[in-house]
Amino acid sequence: MQAQRRDGVWRKSARSGVQSNCVEARFDGVTVWVRNSNDVGPGRAVVGFGAEGWSVFLEAVRAGELGLDRLGADARSVGEATVSRDGRGVAVQGRGYGPPVVYTAAEWQAFLDGVRHDGEFTLAWLSESATA
Repeated sequence: MQAQRRDGVWRKSARSGVQSNCVEARFDGVTVWVRNSNDVGPGRAVVGFGAEGWSVFLEAVRAGELGLDRLGADARSVGEATVSRDGRGVAVQGRGYGPPVVYTAAEWQAFLDGVRHDGEFTLAWLSESATA
């Protein structure tokens, strides 16, 4: 069993299956970074959350506030981010900086289900070793 990781390894929901494009997150011990695994590399969109801001975001997910049926074109402010839905999909943007990270409805739903039903994406889950 590995020690708790602080190296910021990217993790995705088990509900994403074999899809390579999904919500991915990593926790480096200070910041939770979120991206679309289909859009990686230098200069690509990544949103950062402080630990407390990430907890607020996950609470909104658990409460159903960020479900596909609840999101519209008007941006919803949740902690350190805004979330909206349009023809491209679901966009998550950090406050006042950088481009949004955009997900398809299926990618977003896998994330929602992973958080709500499987306990994924918590700080503890992001910090677990891959073999734990």
